[in-house]
Amino acid sequence: MDIIIKKYEAKEEKQLKSLVQVCFEDEVLLEIIKSTQLISAYSAIFEDKLVGIICAWKSKFHPFCTYFRILINPIYNSLNIEKHLLSKLENLKIKNLPLQTSVWETSNKLVKFYINNGFRQIRRTYSPILKVSDVADYLPNIQGNYQILTLTEVLPNIILTNQLIQLVRRIYIKTHVANPVANFDEEKWRKMIFADDTVYNGSYIYLDTNENSIVAYAFLHESDKIDSLELGWCGAIDTKYIQLISDLIHNQVNYALNHNIQFIIGEFDTTDDYAMEVLTNFPFAPSPTWITLQKDVT
Repeated sequence: MDIIIKKYEAKEEKQLKSLVQVCFEDEVLLEIIKSTQLISAYSAIFEDKLVGIICAWKSKFHPFCTYFRILINPIYNSLNIEKHLLSKLENLKIKNLPLQTSVWETSNKLVKFYINNGFRQIRRTYSPILKVSDVADYLPNIQGNYQILTLTEVLPNIILTNQLIQLVRRIYIKTHVANPVANFDEEKWRKMIFADDTVYNGSYIYLDTNENSIVAYAFLHESDKIDSLELGWCGAIDTKYIQLISDLIHNQVNYALNHNIQFIIGEFDTTDDYAMEVLTNFPFAPSPTWITLQKDVT
């Protein structure tokens, strides 16, 4: 029986949920496929079963590429379904924007397929877990020339708050050159930075000697996982201050200990020197890598 490639239909949602699970894909994809962000979606049907899908969508945050994802049930990998699905997307020629996707490094066949079809790797992302008790005996090395404040203490100071917003924005833009962020105003950045899940008393900022300038910062966020918190954006005014970030993370470890938190979850892009500094200097457990690839469309 041949593989049938056709437009995705809502009646296939139950099978799609199973496909998302077996491919260890983020369930956010289930929401995207029903949203106005969706550009197109095609199903691969074999013997009346949904064995693969490709969906493409647009992002308001990163509007300068076309996001897409191919999911193939590993049991059917020998059928080379991915080439039929990618062909459907490439034939759409959406606005001549680069195509961008991400895949677990363990999906070796799919990674090779993308590379062989003109995609290039633009970054790797690690999402490991730090067991708080493994770092409990190591105290932060507070630098004598600086002062550490919580985000709660910084926010009443309008000048420092605006400095923080500009610094976070500048570093984020710098670390996403291959996939630029939209040109948002300061108020939009303020809302993204000071999100509802931000742990204000567990997010720390280093100030200079005169306490009128931000030198480094590290954010902490609530997590959906029990007994866990998540690291957020971190950075410094210059890479020569990069070692200060580890001090801030140690303070976050202490915060976690004092609030009976057992784990801290990280997310580290290889394009972000500050985040990679944290990954290097703390005993995070090994984890699979999320590979992001991109291809120019002519």
